[in-house]
Amino acid sequence: MAQNSSSDSRVRSKWEQLILQRPGITIVALLILAIALGWIPLGNLFSPAVSSDELQPAKVVRVVDGDTLVLSVNGADERVRLIGINCPESVAPEEERNTEEGVEASDFTKSLVNAGDTVWLEGDVNDRDQYDRLLRYVWLEKPDNPNDAQEIRTKMLNGILVAEGYAQARRYGDDTAHAAALEALGREAAEKGKGVSDFWD
Repeated sequence: MAQNSSSDSRVRSKWEQLILQRPGITIVALLILAIALGWIPLGNLFSPAVSSDELQPAKVVRVVDGDTLVLSVNGADERVRLIGINCPESVAPEEERNTEEGVEASDFTKSLVNAGDTVWLEGDVNDRDQYDRLLRYVWLEKPDNPNDAQEIRTKMLNGILVAEGYAQARRYGDDTAHAAALEALGREAAEKGKGVSDFWD
């Protein structure tokens, strides 16, 4: 028993020395442990932190479908794909991919935004996708705190679509600044039977 106590004391002493002499190493080690245990989503470390003052205003030109808009950004019309979500198709060139759920999602988005409305855009890691669409979180109302889960639920178009069951949260590459919040909204919607659990592709 005395031997175990002595061994524990030596280990504790080594840790105390490491913390005091190499605080940087200790912080990195704890950060790695937190990521490994899932306490900190990895994507959040590399996604840009944005304040509400940094959001870019844009004007709505038209709704393409549930998760794609045409917006006037700096005076130029841009197709904008909502980050972190996926709606069913309604305007795909291959008619068989279009669904009634896609039409409903598109109609819901149209009920939230109209031509001439001002929205605020938040970027993530990637600026554009392979179709040259801008990738953005679209805020219908400027948030006080863009990282607040309740504001994402009630003011961000991406979040509203997921919360109301018209879209499913999806991670695409490194664009994961709000992935955890959107996924939580998706789980809540599924629990309420809003349709996202049986998702379309």
